[in-house]
Amino acid sequence: MHLRYLEYLKAVIEHGSFAAAAQVIGVSQPAISHGLRTLQKHFDAPLLRRSGRRSVPTALALQVASEGASLADRFEALAAAAPRRSNPNGLNVGLTPSAAVVCGPALYDAWCLGHPRRTLALATVDEGRLLSGLRRREFDFVIAPRPRRYDPSGLECQPLYQLQPRVYARSNHPLAGAQTLAALQTAAWACVGPSVRGPVDVLSEAFAVRRMAAPRVIANCPDFTSMLTLVAHTDLLAVVPHAALLSGDLRKQIAPLHLRETLPLYEMWWFHPARSRRAAGVLAALGHALEEAALGDLGSP
Repeated sequence: MHLRYLEYLKAVIEHGSFAAAAQVIGVSQPAISHGLRTLQKHFDAPLLRRSGRRSVPTALALQVASEGASLADRFEALAAAAPRRSNPNGLNVGLTPSAAVVCGPALYDAWCLGHPRRTLALATVDEGRLLSGLRRREFDFVIAPRPRRYDPSGLECQPLYQLQPRVYARSNHPLAGAQTLAALQTAAWACVGPSVRGPVDVLSEAFAVRRMAAPRVIANCPDFTSMLTLVAHTDLLAVVPHAALLSGDLRKQIAPLHLRETLPLYEMWWFHPARSRRAAGVLAALGHALEEAALGDLGSP
């Protein structure tokens, strides 16, 4: 049973809804739903009941949240107190799946190139765990969107590059000529699953701000490669946050729709512990590499 899901339950109890809990924790609402469905499977009695728009906890939920909070506190204390071996030649970076594709080569150049003894480890987990892991010193740096109302105390952060997501479909898709999101309301969508989607869900946000029904997501994929391969061979649509995610034959098999509306823009941020000695050099080299490659420009597929 994941401690993260106990944290989700506690947040829903405190804030009354999945949406509010997601905003506070810094993950997507589907991530909260997925976590609590998984948690509910361990109990025969319900944890939550609906009352209007609020999710009301049962007595069982209150007990589980209370005992789970105590367990999580003890676990965090043990993790913080555990001795950690310092490896001056190793760099551990936590980042989102799209950032791993966009920044991986630049991170290698910035850290490893010309230094044969250095090693680079990239880890992708959900964005809430990335930032909490950084505070527990599991990572040297984190590259992820900055959650709304996020308190970065003890960390330093700055924007790294901007993303302009676009909707993609296979070549000759029946909706290839669509010019508005309204024309896509009957479409079925694929996405990267909620465990890695984090606080940015541009597809749902784009539909919500236009007061349209939520998009019909019927395929959750573990990574962008599997999602884009699925899109290339079906009538599913998908949002691609960065053109660097397209490689090889995929560039010939799928193409962006030319919509008049833009999807919500967002930035990828660089987070690191305050006064980190490694931060300045690696960040400068990474920023230079990204600028040279023009990776912040999504104007072309």
